[in-house]
Amino acid sequence: MFSLTQTGGRLPIDGQYFTYPFKETLQNACCAVFEIPEEDNYLSAFNKDTLVFMTPIKREKENSGRVNLTGGKKYVIVPSLERTNRKGDFFLSVYFNQAMRDVNIKRVFHPEDK
Repeated sequence: MFSLTQTGGRLPIDGQYFTYPFKETLQNACCAVFEIPEEDNYLSAFNKDTLVFMTPIKREKENSGRVNLTGGKKYVIVPSLERTNRKGDFFLSVYFNQAMRDVNIKRVFHPEDK
């Protein structure tokens, strides 16, 4: 299970509070899980054939999903905003029904990311 949580919402910005659905602070977002080849460490391009799971695109503080992954394979979780060239602050939480010693998880970046 994983959860994509945006930092905006009920918190004030410059002393100003906003009302639900917080369109001034929250963005339409989703989260996708892709299976990647064993020799790769990042997702080079969107490939619908390797897409394992995708949450709905929605403007909410939290967007979560539950997926069963096969052991011994590599996966990447990609949080994304609906509109291109936009950035947002978020937290990605990952929950396992497994002992942590049996899970290898790390944060990776695409080589072109600055």
